[in-house]
Amino acid sequence: MTYSICVRERASDGWRFGVAAAARVPAVGGVCPHASDAGAVAVAGVTDADVGTRILDAVADGHRIDDAIDAMAAEEGATHRQIHGVGVESAGAHTGADCQPVAADRVGDGYTVGGTAMADEVVLDALERGYAENERDAPLVRRLLTALAAGERAGGDGRDLPVGSAAVVVRTGDGGDPLHHDLRVDASETPVADLRDTYRQAKRGYEAAVERYTENS
Repeated sequence: MTYSICVRERASDGWRFGVAAAARVPAVGGVCPHASDAGAVAVAGVTDADVGTRILDAVADGHRIDDAIDAMAAEEGATHRQIHGVGVESAGAHTGADCQPVAADRVGDGYTVGGTAMADEVVLDALERGYAENERDAPLVRRLLTALAAGERAGGDGRDLPVGSAAVVVRTGDGGDPLHHDLRVDASETPVADLRDTYRQAKRGYEAAVERYTENS
């Protein structure tokens, strides 16, 4: 039960893919967001981490991501599952008829958004605007977190549950992403805010470590 966004953008050496998700249940980062140098996928509803892995494996083998998502949508149990994502050549989405309402998805130009058990479909509007209106020279991971925060302000996950989680993953073609491009907050009353703070702290720590080792090299 999540709200999430997947993004494809041009990078200096090819493509960059990112995905961010949040939910009012623990450990969404363990099952929902999946990213590689060939695509990004979010899996929600009755989640199964294997679904995201299989889709990205299919994309790595040369399949279009929309075709891979359609194949998963035809499997048993898919009526309870939401899948959306982007690859180099395409984007796709599936929201099963039995996903907990409010459940919906959208496919845009280089991105997808989706949610189940949302407070309202305006959460998707907020995710789209939060991403589209970001500074384009800012790191993608930061812009995904901004979009996630916009979705939360619009209502986010509509369930009145005490503990939530959030996660963000960014991958680029050269494989040189720093560790603070793959972050999770698994159990928190304020997971999106905590994830944004974790990113700021992790980025500061990474830059300090790089500076220290550069000085000593």
